[in-house]
Amino acid sequence: MSDPSYGIVKWKAGDQFVMATYDTSGPYLRTATFTLSSLIGGGEKAEFTTSNTMSETPLHSIHVPNISTVKFGVSDDVPFFGIKIPEEQTAVAGGISDGLTYSYAASTSFTNVKNGSEDVHFKSILALVRFKMSGSIVPSVTSVTLRGASAIAGDCVLIPTADGKPQLTFNKSFTGDVSSSTVTLSGTFAADTYYYFAVVPGTQNSFSLVFSGGGGTTTKIASKTVNFARGQISDLGTIDLGAAFSDTDDNSTIKFMSATASAPKPVTIAVIPDGFTQAEMRSYEMLAKSAMNTLFSVEPFKSYKEYFNVYIMKVASNESGARITDGTSAEQNRDCYFGSAWGKDSYSNMAADDDKIFDFVKENCPDIKIDHYHTIDEVPVLVIINDSRYGGINWTYTTGRAYCMAPYTFNGGRISWGYPDLEAVSDSDPAEGVQATPAGRLTEVGSNVGNWLNTMVHEFGGHCFSRLADEYWYDTDEGATDHITGYDYAVPFGLNVSATFANPGRDDTYSQAGWKHLLDNKATLAATNPLYNRIGVYQGGDVSILNRWRSERVSCMIDNRFYFSTFQRELIVRRIMALAGVVISDDAAFMTSFWAKDVPIDPVRDIIASPVMGEDDGIPPRPMPMLPPPRIVEGSPRR
Repeated sequence: MSDPSYGIVKWKAGDQFVMATYDTSGPYLRTATFTLSSLIGGGEKAEFTTSNTMSETPLHSIHVPNISTVKFGVSDDVPFFGIKIPEEQTAVAGGISDGLTYSYAASTSFTNVKNGSEDVHFKSILALVRFKMSGSIVPSVTSVTLRGASAIAGDCVLIPTADGKPQLTFNKSFTGDVSSSTVTLSGTFAADTYYYFAVVPGTQNSFSLVFSGGGGTTTKIASKTVNFARGQISDLGTIDLGAAFSDTDDNSTIKFMSATASAPKPVTIAVIPDGFTQAEMRSYEMLAKSAMNTLFSVEPFKSYKEYFNVYIMKVASNESGARITDGTSAEQNRDCYFGSAWGKDSYSNMAADDDKIFDFVKENCPDIKIDHYHTIDEVPVLVIINDSRYGGINWTYTTGRAYCMAPYTFNGGRISWGYPDLEAVSDSDPAEGVQATPAGRLTEVGSNVGNWLNTMVHEFGGHCFSRLADEYWYDTDEGATDHITGYDYAVPFGLNVSATFANPGRDDTYSQAGWKHLLDNKATLAATNPLYNRIGVYQGGDVSILNRWRSERVSCMIDNRFYFSTFQRELIVRRIMALAGVVISDDAAFMTSFWAKDVPIDPVRDIIASPVMGEDDGIPPRPMPMLPPPRIVEGSPRR
């Protein structure tokens, strides 16, 4: 049977499903294949038979187009399935092509299922995305490609869950590092007719549709957040293609966001590509819009977005991807415009041609070249790199200029980051040393699962724009060294971390942290919102487990979650005001205004959402280490 609450499964002759269970008596993984014997009614019900035998332990069933392609595994005594969601699909007017009716079911008794006394209710696994086309050019279209900001197809793992809702995740350890951010429909198309993509469920902060045929293309980019929900249909509506394919080699700058706040000048952000060829420029545009949509969904950027001008700039590389380097020379060359490079098997040695980056932005940013609101020292630059390797780093110069490198890691596939395995015994006394992180700490802080956009928010939003230091630390009991620099520069760096060593103009220790004004008012703040009780003084930060202090237990600067701590949010707003030319003459009035707009919610700990793509499946996809600390460089590239 199908379960209409998760989409109707239509059975047809030749259908099969596999039932799997974990049997403690061994062999631990048992499977049985059921073959359709008769259809009932319109095909929403069917009878299946099997010659296999199994134990009566909890059973999990999966129906896929080709049973022979299913892979099986066991995790925490629960069987799971490896399947492939095709990147190439056939266009079918009014429906989906054969072989895309993936579905899942749970049951309690093999015997009862086999003899027909227990029905098996299947739930759809995938999400469907539909659209129509209009315009005289439609008959010339031969393919339509949907591209997401994160992965939507490829090798997946389906994990059964206690609530019976199927979960999909891209999992390197089981199916290999194979995922795709695109699905292409090929075939013959007609106007005013629905066509469907079958995709892995997930939230996309931006996406694009590329219509191809007759040697031309037309790209439509949606700069909005859409949830492709499992068992549901997302309707993109009718796309007007007009009378001709419209894509050109236009590399003009896009003004993606315009400042509307009453301030002396806008706060300016520049986004540029590297490793995208001219043919891939529309993909870059979609990723750039997704990155900015994501940044401005995170507080306090969300509440202060009216202060910002955002420019998406374009320049094509001769080759796709980034270089591989050993730190001194290129081991694998790529003719990418800004020379982005890092290590083959690590994220070390990440750098690009900074002179070329800053010269390009100066020549193409209207707020610098035309309106003269800013110099290049006041415009942070995000470099989105067309490379699937894990990476990300920020370079800041003591004059204030900065750029951040953010690759499109794993083609948008999911990544997880964990809280450190060691922490200080005492928050106040470094002499007490370190201990294994208490078992309940992960429950307290939660676990972050995300993708390249989380890395981007940390590296660009945290380091490049806001000048925040890292607040994670390495799992070692070594004492701290003088990592933090930049307090006496034109744009102070690392004000969010307190340290025992002397710093110019600062006397920050455990008892005199830079956020002491928050601690002194904590009771009053917590009375307005108990989430402010998270403010404190916690030892560990700036990659050192001892002799550093941070203001909250966890934040974006520890595990890339979309949450900046209260003190970090204050520092970011002060940075926004400084770049907007707003002089803070009355600090008490500023703080009153800050509290009026502040939102202290951490999505990981405070928002309970329906699990999407394995966020709550207990098997974090691709655990990754935190990236290296930001690089602080004296002077500017041309000194």
